[in-house]
Parts: sequence; C-alpha cells; structure tokens
Amino acid sequence: MWVLEAAELLAEIGGGFTILPPVGGGWINDIGDIIWEQPVLVYTFIKPGPFLNAVPRLKEFLRRLGRETDQGEVVVDFDGRLDRNHRI
Repeated sequence: MWVLEAAELLAEIGGGFTILPPVGGGWINDIGDIIWEQPVLVYTFIKPGPFLNAVPRLKEFLRRLGRETDQGEVVVDFDGRLDRNHRI
C-alpha cells in the first residue's frame, strides 16, 4: 500500500517513478542489537513546478508513513542530500 501510494505521488511530481526491489539493510537499536530490514526504494527525477506544488502533500505522506508504520525515522534523498526526520 505504501509503495503504491509513494509511486503515485512521485509520478505526479516527476512524470514517472522507479521502484527498486527489496534490498537488505539494518540499523542498531538503543541496546546495540542490529535490526535487519528489507526496504523498498521508490524514486523519481522531479520537475520543479509539480514538486513545489506537491511539497505539502509529500510532507503529509512522509509523516503519515512514519507514524502509521511506526518508523524510527523516514529518510528522503533530495539532490544527493539525505533529509532525516526522527520520530515523525
């Protein structure tokens, strides 16, 4: 559900999207355990006008994704810069 919603939003922003298959990853929790994950990456090349118009919807989507899936953080890569929001 989340991947499809992200893809739809990114298609509006960039005219298309790419979904990478699940990849391996992990992070270390507060007690030092590695938490293994299989994240799915969804990306697009943006068009400035549609992107600026969609910023409020994009922020709302990312906050809802973080809350409803109980994420510790949600990371967005924008022009090679990672934007990390902890406990959205």
